[in-house]
Amino acid sequence: MSLYSRVMDCRGLPFSSSLSQSRLQRAVHALGGTVVHRLLCFALYLLGVNRRAIGEALGIPPETAKSIIKAVGKEGLPALEDRRHRVSAFLPQTPVTLTPVSLSLTEEDIIVDFGARDRRLQIPRQNERQVRVILLSLLNNRLLPKDQVAKAIGLSVAHTSALSQRLNREGIGVLIDKRQGQRSDYRVTPEMKAEVVQQFAVDVIARGKTSGEAISEELQERCQITIPARTVRHHLARMGLGKIKHSLPELLAAVKKTSAVST
Repeated sequence: MSLYSRVMDCRGLPFSSSLSQSRLQRAVHALGGTVVHRLLCFALYLLGVNRRAIGEALGIPPETAKSIIKAVGKEGLPALEDRRHRVSAFLPQTPVTLTPVSLSLTEEDIIVDFGARDRRLQIPRQNERQVRVILLSLLNNRLLPKDQVAKAIGLSVAHTSALSQRLNREGIGVLIDKRQGQRSDYRVTPEMKAEVVQQFAVDVIARGKTSGEAISEELQERCQITIPARTVRHHLARMGLGKIKHSLPELLAAVKKTSAVST
């Protein structure tokens, strides 16, 4: 007689009602009543009990017993669980693949995309200290690579790495420029600001777009004026010129049309 044959022939095995009750209570506590109920149903089926008798023993309709047996035979262990649960406790979970955080730059904003729908952080580039705190914090938590953060805040990779470490140790105070004179407007004279505005207008009217980098390069080439792109963006933002980038060409076209009609 095979092992399976011996196990399935339960006629000579001693049964204890009191032991059964205590064991069932422990099983229900550990596995839940639904699992134990379905497990008993399938076990009785394996031992050769017909579905009608299984239903009577467990107090369920024969068709319910049939459905349980069929589901366990087809789906395996998850069929023993409560179907209202979204995740199986019997099967190993599939590792969740997280979309990496990404960084993108526009002329006016720095955008951190967390890889989920409607989960984007948009920071105005003119808020330099805010940009640095957020991006360096993300770097310290290994959510963004050094080279991307360095490019966004306009520093070298080595300087960015050192600054992120200091931010962790010393707090936000390390991002405050102690050299107050370098923040003042005297570095950009009224004449230089006029050239910035003029170049901005020319770029927008002629090409329909511009950038801090483009204006900086054009001023260097045309006027031999050296103004970093970051400083150009700062003054454009302070003067609110970014808001007229699209309306200026339209306004110019409207004025030309009106002048042509008048003449």
